[in-house]
Amino acid sequence: MPRRKAEFAPRKLVCLETYWSDGHARAFGERSVRPFFEGLALQFEPPLRVAHRFVESLAQLAAYTRRHKGLLWRDPEAFDAPVFYLSFHGSPGRIHTSLARVGPARLCDAFRDWGRGYDNLVYFGACSVLKGARGERFAQDFLEASGCRAIAGYATDVDWMESMLTDLLFLRRFYSDPDPWAKLGAIHQSVLEDFAPARRLGFRLVTSRASARARRAQRAAARRG
Repeated sequence: MPRRKAEFAPRKLVCLETYWSDGHARAFGERSVRPFFEGLALQFEPPLRVAHRFVESLAQLAAYTRRHKGLLWRDPEAFDAPVFYLSFHGSPGRIHTSLARVGPARLCDAFRDWGRGYDNLVYFGACSVLKGARGERFAQDFLEASGCRAIAGYATDVDWMESMLTDLLFLRRFYSDPDPWAKLGAIHQSVLEDFAPARRLGFRLVTSRASARARRAQRAAARRG
């Protein structure tokens, strides 16, 4: 079997985000991760392309991600985005918008089969989604349902700015690497080694067992060849 050709991931990022008002009306005081990603975009040539939408319900989330029918499926420019970043409140296995809570089964359904067509990862920019036994179980269920290569997220309630800096460091290194999928674990480990808050916040990367088996088989075939 021929060795897989190394290549940069497409410089595209899709961000779905909740309003951060926590139920309080602050029309002129909203914060968002979007300006941070727009700053990151300019670190690359060509620049990273960022698609950003606010999402407040399961119906809205599914309208973007539902297999074949979702807006992101039907948009040929968005379909090969390697990273889907979900910026929400969270708890183990769940994300919380300003209007609703979306549990593990519904999250798995929203992203079902999303990663079976090409390599991508889902990044949970949210508190505690990967915390404890419930978070670990969710991670494996999500990877199995979605077919994604990996998910990233946190095992603690995170400080907003420290987690944002962790995310930017990971994404900067991911998009800069000429073969990020082969080095995904190393990129994650480098963030933990270089940025102490990432360790304190419980920054985690969980990779698909199926894709790990496939990579081992590919390496074994290459050695035999």
